[in-house]
Amino acid sequence: MLYRALAILAVVVLTTAAEDAAVAQIPAACERGDLNCLQQLRKSECMAAAATLKTCQAFLQRLETVRQRSRAPGLALLLGDTLQGLARKAEVSPQAREEYFRRSRAAYRQVVKDQPFSASGYLGLADVAETSEERVEWLRGAVHAEYRPEHMELLAKALSEVGGQAADLEAASVTEDAYKYEVTNTEKWRYGTAAMQRYRQAAVRYPLAASETAAENVLLRIKDDIDYPLLRSMLLNPEQNLAHLADAFATMCEKSIVQIVKIDECMAGLELAVLTAEGSATPGTRRMLAEATLVGMRTIAGESLTRSEREREQFIDWIDRLVATGLEPVDVAASLLEAKADYTPATVERIAPLTAAIELSPTRGDLRLKLGETYSRLKRWPEALEQLRVATLLLPPEEQEGVERLIETANAAYQARFFPPEVKE
Repeated sequence: MLYRALAILAVVVLTTAAEDAAVAQIPAACERGDLNCLQQLRKSECMAAAATLKTCQAFLQRLETVRQRSRAPGLALLLGDTLQGLARKAEVSPQAREEYFRRSRAAYRQVVKDQPFSASGYLGLADVAETSEERVEWLRGAVHAEYRPEHMELLAKALSEVGGQAADLEAASVTEDAYKYEVTNTEKWRYGTAAMQRYRQAAVRYPLAASETAAENVLLRIKDDIDYPLLRSMLLNPEQNLAHLADAFATMCEKSIVQIVKIDECMAGLELAVLTAEGSATPGTRRMLAEATLVGMRTIAGESLTRSEREREQFIDWIDRLVATGLEPVDVAASLLEAKADYTPATVERIAPLTAAIELSPTRGDLRLKLGETYSRLKRWPEALEQLRVATLLLPPEEQEGVERLIETANAAYQARFFPPEVKE
């Protein structure tokens, strides 16, 4: 009996020690209401890949315990976010989901009450709104609390989803406000052209309530903002404006400006820059003209390829002409050849410019990766594996995981040529 009692006691002691160790792993500062610590803990317990419903519920209990000792608005906001996240988990029952949403709304309302001039509580309530109209009201609150363009864009989108004459006109007005308050040029022009589109659409839908005048006013204001005459003069005199030429192309070639300034002007400016580079005897001038031209082409293309086959062919012609000028340093020519590969529609034809780019800049891991991916698409596995393995040696650690997965896929496909899968009887 004595041994049995000692064994039970040992189990109890070990269990308590394990629980104490688990508690000890939670930073002590979190227990004192350290908001940053709790935010990091939520990421690991609720949002990380290894997080589960149980770990998030356990974090919720800890957070509520801390909040009993502190009514800080930041804790209420974190509570609302945590409850909203739990409500959106697939494994939660309908009854529990509704309860989480209810409690989340209560937490966000407390934030609004404590901090009426902060948008965070209003945005939280907009996320958990039960109707489109309710979402609009909370987003109006966020805009009035903080006049930030991104909040105005959310409100305009929500108004468009509600629809109708009043909502559509307000959406146009709100988008114009976003344009007025934005300071970043690219975003400012995007908001401006979006406002112009909304006004024009409203004029078509509701001719008695809206007119083209509002759209034209936005158009004139944008033209003033981008200083169109100055930009045009810079494109017409590229060699005299080398320091600002890349920025000028980024402005004139931007997709959102196409409704205001025709893309033909940008293309004409790029052609003149290439001609100037071809006629210049100064290596530094040729390099800066080539870099500015590359910025213009990349701006036109965006994240995809060019807008038309004509532009695609023109890009390739410009690149060939610029590379032929003997650019120094050679990394500029390598970047141009990379762009040529991007604008070449046939996969097999991308190999030559990428190979030439690597010959100029052999230590660029991104070029090796792009060539390896090209070989993979062509199922040329030995060449793909060679380039991908070199890429892992040249790329930073945070980019190597994706390359290693490509290597595994390519290696498996290569090995399958020699070792076909066994046929099950």
